[in-house]
Amino acid sequence: MLRRRIALVTVLALGLTGACSPAPDTTGPLPDGTRLVQESAEFVEQLRSVRFAFGTSGTIPGLNIREVTGHAVVDGSRFGWARGEADLQHVTEREQVEFLLRGESVRLTDEQGDVTERPVPAPYYPAAFLDADHGLADLMRRTTGLETEGKEDIEEVSTFRINGSVPAEVVSVLVPGIRSDVNVKFWVDRQQPHALVRLWMQIPPQQPKEGAVMLELALSEHNAPVSGAPRADARSGPGRSARPDSTAGVGQEQRVSPAGSAPSTR
Repeated sequence: MLRRRIALVTVLALGLTGACSPAPDTTGPLPDGTRLVQESAEFVEQLRSVRFAFGTSGTIPGLNIREVTGHAVVDGSRFGWARGEADLQHVTEREQVEFLLRGESVRLTDEQGDVTERPVPAPYYPAAFLDADHGLADLMRRTTGLETEGKEDIEEVSTFRINGSVPAEVVSVLVPGIRSDVNVKFWVDRQQPHALVRLWMQIPPQQPKEGAVMLELALSEHNAPVSGAPRADARSGPGRSARPDSTAGVGQEQRVSPAGSAPSTR
């Protein structure tokens, strides 16, 4: 499990530093980008489980995540659930945690075994993120100027790479604080039903003298079975608490029992 996590994070890091390199195979004819992304959005609407790896090349106000890998499941409930590992950016340092997202809260277990529980913003519930009307599929459908740039292999999957632009009012639902349109690239499987394999987004500078920040989301194991669903009685008793998080966008933490924390994904 650890080897697979390292591989995912390595691929993600390579993508963040060179999302457009190497150049894709541009030999044609190439299919229409709008059709590819629309069909891929329809596939995303049908996702009930997926393995994900998300990362950023810098910090974004309100988003204190640097890297996160795990599984997300839509189980018919209002929220769904997810578990995995995350690299969090605090004001002066970074922290490695395991997480279990269930219901309206996420439980974080740090490397010392300390456990905290915090509320989750509504757009990041698995059920909301994969929702047909307000989540990732909606972002894909509302992307404009879609153009197929070429063919590219991503983790042994042959894909089409499509470039486009997402309006600020659309992307800001998922990424807080965005005030301008953003450039986006989608990698979709060349085979039907054109599963979404990777999404890359460049966030323009929010302040003078700042650089752009790149976000990347890699998806795999689409609709594969995921074991280890969290128990309904996960909360219990008082316990230790990890140090407070002073980064914006994170809710008030609660003390919880280490015995109820997420099991290791390693």
